[in-house]
Amino acid sequence: MLVNEWAMAACYSTDADGTVRLPFDPTTGRLVPEVWERWLAWDPVRMVAGHADALRGLRAIWVDAGKSDEYFLDLGAQAFVAELEALGIGEPELRFELFEGTHGGIEWRYPDAVGWLAERLA
Repeated sequence: MLVNEWAMAACYSTDADGTVRLPFDPTTGRLVPEVWERWLAWDPVRMVAGHADALRGLRAIWVDAGKSDEYFLDLGAQAFVAELEALGIGEPELRFELFEGTHGGIEWRYPDAVGWLAERLA
């Protein structure tokens, strides 16, 4: 699974010289605080408050996740939606669905999502 962590690290914590840094020591599992803080800065749940005005200005926000997501993104989706709702963002601009499924093989969800978004943005 370390391949996924390296891919995420390349997005969140690459140094100016191109060195990719993990937010933890792969040998001990201990967090590297200065790198972990860089990851937390990109956490969508933590970012909501800092982007409140932009989020309130959106006409459509679709959030969904499989109830059996292997990466537990269902939990992240619920936390993200709770932060949006704390800002007063809800229906009709926000649509949130937890569905029976995992992280992959969800192409069957696309027509509903794209249809709803197109309707809201028209």
